Amino acid sequence: MSITLGSSLSSDRLNRNAMNIKIKYLTDQLMRVQLVNEVNKDFVIEALRSIAELLTYGDQHDSAFFEYFMEKQIMGEFVRILKISRTVTVSLQLLQTISIMIQNLKSEHAIYYMFSNEHINYLITYSFDFRNEELLSYYISFLRYVVTTLVIAKDEVVAFPLYVEAIRFAFHEESMVRTAVRALTLNVYHVGDECVNKYVSSAPHADYFLNLVKFFREQCMILNALVLDASKNSGPESTPTIFSAVDEIEDNLYYFSDVISAGIPDVGRLITGSILKLLIFPLLLPSLRREAVDGMKIGPVTSLYLLCCILRIVKIKDLANTVAATLFCPLEAFIPCSEAKQNGHVSGYGFPHENQKPDNDNHCPPKVLHGGLMVTIQNSSSSSETHLEDDVLQHHFNGSQSALR
Repeated sequence: MSITLGSSLSSDRLNRNAMNIKIKYLTDQLMRVQLVNEVNKDFVIEALRSIAELLTYGDQHDSAFFEYFMEKQIMGEFVRILKISRTVTVSLQLLQTISIMIQNLKSEHAIYYMFSNEHINYLITYSFDFRNEELLSYYISFLRYVVTTLVIAKDEVVAFPLYVEAIRFAFHEESMVRTAVRALTLNVYHVGDECVNKYVSSAPHADYFLNLVKFFREQCMILNALVLDASKNSGPESTPTIFSAVDEIEDNLYYFSDVISAGIPDVGRLITGSILKLLIFPLLLPSLRREAVDGMKIGPVTSLYLLCCILRIVKIKDLANTVAATLFCPLEAFIPCSEAKQNGHVSGYGFPHENQKPDNDNHCPPKVLHGGLMVTIQNSSSSSETHLEDDVLQHHFNGSQSALR
């Protein structure tokens, strides 16, 4: 047994020595490369792949490997190779190499080194040729592995390239890409850091949430067109298409719900306010009365379905209260009393979230005008009344003053 153990130890030392020689050789040869082209691309790709494997092994078995990696600043070499490369296959391998390292490195020392310089940020912001679908897929995977990357200075997030670059693909035509971006953003929103919350909810980054609602509105219009077409040309082939559109709409609503559940107040207000302003008030509610809006019309059945989906999935009490109030009153009765700015966006339909006190500076005091109607909703959890939107609803009922409760 002792002979076997001694042989095993000797073999292990030989293997480590061989790997040590190999990583030094590969690094030295990589540093000699001045231009990556069709002639030497195979060597460069193999060198990148092998270095990732050796560093992953060394991180778990021999710290000398990663110390050599840091000493020779091989991360900087990776970036240099990307700059001088003229082939997409090298870019693919480089993204895969970095992803493998980030995914498999275990020691805090190694992880800290990987994210302590600007090399990762450079790769995130690099202008890859995303017309290549495989490269885009590798890039999205790479972003997912570095989701915790932050650049923080003086208790304020001054740059967040990972997040900024990721949301560029939020509305990509490939659903796989959109799903990956949403998973990444949800991880960011659930970090729970006040500085991160302020960053994502301030201009211009808050535009992302407004664009989400606009994208959702387009999907609602697509569903309506499919339903109308199916009603005119009924056939079995239309059913799967409608079901697919419905799934996409519900996925978007669940994403809205997940984002709001992260508990970032400004983001929640912006999403719910935008849903009211861009979809429910101008399109869904008028459609229930068979009214065309700005040349667009959504069928009453589709409108009712969408309204039910929104209320069922996005479980916000204030949103439900507002919709309920408008069902009892003419839509024209809603007159915004102020155009309060939220996150750099002007919205006349902003309102405080459940369990959040309204900002008295940005809201009109509730009152009943002569010959008008103010809608108030009784809050079942307390004796106070929630004044929806702080909007005065003007509607004549034979000169009487009334209030819905």
